[in-house]
Amino acid sequence: MKFETGKRGLLINILSLIVFTLVWQILVILARNDIFNIPFIRLRDIPTPVETWYALAGSMFTRIYGPSFTYGIINHVYASLVRVIEGGIIAFIIGVPVGIGVGYSKFLGNLFNPIIEIVRNMPPMAWIPLSVFIFVSGGSIFIVFIGVVFPIILNTIQGVKSTDTRLIDAAKTLGASESMIVKKVVIPSALPSIMTGLRIGLGVGWMAIVAAEMVIKSPVGLGYFIWNMGDLGRYSEMVAGMIVIGVIGYIMNISILLLQRRYINWVD
Repeated sequence: MKFETGKRGLLINILSLIVFTLVWQILVILARNDIFNIPFIRLRDIPTPVETWYALAGSMFTRIYGPSFTYGIINHVYASLVRVIEGGIIAFIIGVPVGIGVGYSKFLGNLFNPIIEIVRNMPPMAWIPLSVFIFVSGGSIFIVFIGVVFPIILNTIQGVKSTDTRLIDAAKTLGASESMIVKKVVIPSALPSIMTGLRIGLGVGWMAIVAAEMVIKSPVGLGYFIWNMGDLGRYSEMVAGMIVIGVIGYIMNISILLLQRRYINWVD
């Protein structure tokens, strides 16, 4: 039954993408032939899915033009992914211990909660000017870190506070130390929430890296690619880059969900 439901869901997903692509193609063609248009939207200037596909295929690999060359989308994807992974790892290493400490200790909660609540409401993009000013290099990674760390911290705190107090009391009755309670009871209980925080955080970090690469003007990265293609008027390549960003973000989200279901048996 689950298998059939999964197949049905996959079929619906594929059909929805096909319908979306057809509607996109039809609307642009109708606009270009002055049959249909939407006020205040330049539909005729939007690349069709076919044009976008050819632009994607043509921009996939690095091209050499005499003494100069143009990075392919694969190079831009790699650069952006490396920055997101590096920023995500740093955020995970810092965010999980902070979340556990703040969630488990009332003293640490009172100490750090005001700081966390104030700083987390600052959008990652608001940090871009400061990161450009402070960091000689690695500003983009810092923006990813800001985007990832707070979802991890908040979800970890929630996971820790949701730990069944009966389990903690039982561990204390058996003579477990505070460190053992955290290690053997609190962390396993909070692990699903930690993974949820990582999944949400990486989504925010992936969006943040694109904006950071646009503003910081990294020589290579998907954000830079999209901005550069827009400046050059190569809108098919620009839209292709946007689609690549969406697809990679979707794959990242699905990958973490699959890891949760595979290795964390108590995740719904």
